[in-house]
Amino acid sequence: MSPSLGLLLFSDYDVAELVSLAQQSEGLGYQYFWYTDVRFARECYIALAAVALGTKTIRIGTGVTDPYSRHPAITAAAIATLDELSGGRAVLGIGIGGAGFKELGIEKTLPIAAMREAVEMINALIAGEKVTTQGKVFAVDGGKLSFQPVRSKIPVYFATHGAQMTRLAGQIADGVLIANVLQPSAFDFYTGKLDEGIAKAGRDAATVDVGLRVEACINDDDAAAFTVMRKRVASRILSQYPHWDYLAELNVTLPDEFAALAQERSPEAAAKAAALLPREAVEAMVLVGSPERVAEQLARALTPRVTQITLRPHAAPGQKIGDVIAAFANEVVPRALSLVSAEAGEAT
Repeated sequence: MSPSLGLLLFSDYDVAELVSLAQQSEGLGYQYFWYTDVRFARECYIALAAVALGTKTIRIGTGVTDPYSRHPAITAAAIATLDELSGGRAVLGIGIGGAGFKELGIEKTLPIAAMREAVEMINALIAGEKVTTQGKVFAVDGGKLSFQPVRSKIPVYFATHGAQMTRLAGQIADGVLIANVLQPSAFDFYTGKLDEGIAKAGRDAATVDVGLRVEACINDDDAAAFTVMRKRVASRILSQYPHWDYLAELNVTLPDEFAALAQERSPEAAAKAAALLPREAVEAMVLVGSPERVAEQLARALTPRVTQITLRPHAAPGQKIGDVIAAFANEVVPRALSLVSAEAGEAT
């Protein structure tokens, strides 16, 4: 059975364009539409509500929200309302979150406890329970939704780079989105942690959706595509400093000059850091180049455990993002799956 397709979009687009892209992706056969929840950007749930009204079948989810900037009880009410509006198509993507916390004066304390407590509270509230709990991070006293959700359980997906968080996903999540891991050995590391959590909870591994979330610039102008993605990778790694443990699993070693730029945190750091990244480091995390080249990269990353492939698209200068979305669905994924099938046939 082929993996399902997902699309993740950042809040770069106005709501009208976002809905148009969601409609395009639904027509192309994408089954999941994820939208980032970023502080000081377009409001996630308003945008997803517009997408819900403009589409019919595609599942709609936060990609991802966090347990800190919204209390889990508020998230439960929001995702249940989106589920009602979309006719039972909502999915909750949740992770620790990225930028914007400093400006809000929010400290991301005890992340493992925060995620566990948030998911337990959200699940209980959506199930219609009256919740009273005092956790390490969150508390609620006699909280209960004032309306009946259309479903008593909304799927919860974790997005993470962390080993402990991946293990927790195996215990309590319905799926996990493993991001920017294009080396099979690194992917196996994360699925191994996932399986530890699954075994600890006594769950059936087949019930946990395992998503490979990839970022890609698909363009026949390889140099232009590579420039876009090298800047993207450099910016993302810099923002994650000093939490770079996951790079070891990808066999990526950064030069000392790169680490110095990360500590510098200047506006010019990203451009300087990008120039220090070799191609192999970039391609360990993202897809870049022509449809044929990207398909070959993706095929090497696919394992039988992958049940969802989620694309975050990037456009080269002069290229429309919709063209990247279409190329991935129409050219890249079919070719990649064909390459995987052919390799499996040769192996037997």
